[in-house]
Amino acid sequence: MIDLKPLHLRKVKKVLSGNVPEYGVLVYGPRASGTAKTYSYLDLAIMADKPLGEPRMQKIAADFAASGLPFRVETIDWAATGASFRKEIRKSGVPIQNSVKK
Repeated sequence: MIDLKPLHLRKVKKVLSGNVPEYGVLVYGPRASGTAKTYSYLDLAIMADKPLGEPRMQKIAADFAASGLPFRVETIDWAATGASFRKEIRKSGVPIQNSVKK
């Protein structure tokens, strides 16, 4: 279960569907494991098969910053991470968005 209030969950899903609807997204870290504090970051992994590129990642970060969420959102590009980090994310990751095939 993802540790987010329903309003915050809706805002996160809106940003994701507006920026990366074609990719699945996993929540990992404290908000996936149930150990989050009120202001714990939300850690997201966009499950892209090819790197998304810096402009797209910056747009996602800007949209989260403008969303009014009371915590920071850290988003990583799965395709740009190493194997050991991927393994850790897979262990604890909880889906927040499924991929939409075009």
